[in-house]
Amino acid sequence: MSSPRVCVAVINYNGRPFLDELLESLRAQSETRFETILVDNASQDGSAQYVGQNFPRVRVLSLPQNLGFSRAVNLAARETGAEFLATLNTDLKLEPTWLKALLKVATQDESVAAVASKLRLYHQPTILNGVGGAMNQLGYTWDLGMFEEDDGQYDQSREVLFASAGAALFRRSVFLESGGFDEGLFMYHEDVDLCWRFWMLGFRVLTAPAAVAYHHFGASTQAHQGMAWRELMGERHNIRALLKNYEASNLRSALWGLLKRPQSPLRKWNQCRNFFWNLRKLPDTLKRRKWNQDRRRRSDAELQFLIIQSNDVPIRL
Repeated sequence: MSSPRVCVAVINYNGRPFLDELLESLRAQSETRFETILVDNASQDGSAQYVGQNFPRVRVLSLPQNLGFSRAVNLAARETGAEFLATLNTDLKLEPTWLKALLKVATQDESVAAVASKLRLYHQPTILNGVGGAMNQLGYTWDLGMFEEDDGQYDQSREVLFASAGAALFRRSVFLESGGFDEGLFMYHEDVDLCWRFWMLGFRVLTAPAAVAYHHFGASTQAHQGMAWRELMGERHNIRALLKNYEASNLRSALWGLLKRPQSPLRKWNQCRNFFWNLRKLPDTLKRRKWNQDRRRRSDAELQFLIIQSNDVPIRL
């Protein structure tokens, strides 16, 4: 095979039940100019060994401990020389034209830094899991079209704030030049943070509605940590993204909006824990903020069309 155009990075943690279907659907792709790297985050279910024995064309990188999603993807990005980097969770099945459709959108022009798939629910395949993502002014995010019947309402490629990294394509040079995923974000919200940075730096994020994947929604999270933990991590990382990416006036408004938002005592306690975590990380966050703001090419005002001007809490963080 000639030099691969795409590196498909599958990030795995105890995902053995899903790997056969995912890797077989990768093997069936109509676009063949790609390599596959499975980055295994110290799984205990024999995933790495199984893939090594049964999928010899998949390169396996076995990590000594669970380093999280962000560090695993960054490692794959540095290990490959491919032009594009695709990222996948394990709990997916891909349509045969998935990668080809992503590349068609990504190669429109060099301003496209990331492309979002159309995700449908695995057990309800006519129902959407999302087609790109949006964010409100407090940093809460959601998947566009989530739980809607797929009637073609999202079938035109469009600009979105972020592409869910569970099934996305990135221009690798821009990914690396922009700093890659923030490794301070163990998992969740790293895609929002990075794509927001893309927009700030002058790039764009688009959807590829013809790039269809079927998602076992919440399966891996529920199996390992639970949705409450996902919410906790999401808000923690949301605060860090706000601190890095907003201009000063909008940052003050967003942080105050989060603090004064009425919530249950338990939820407010968890929010205080998240603010405390960010205080401890503040020196590193401020370094990253300076890097972002020094290179900013678009103002908050220019990006306002991507941010929903509402404080309503959406479907997910």
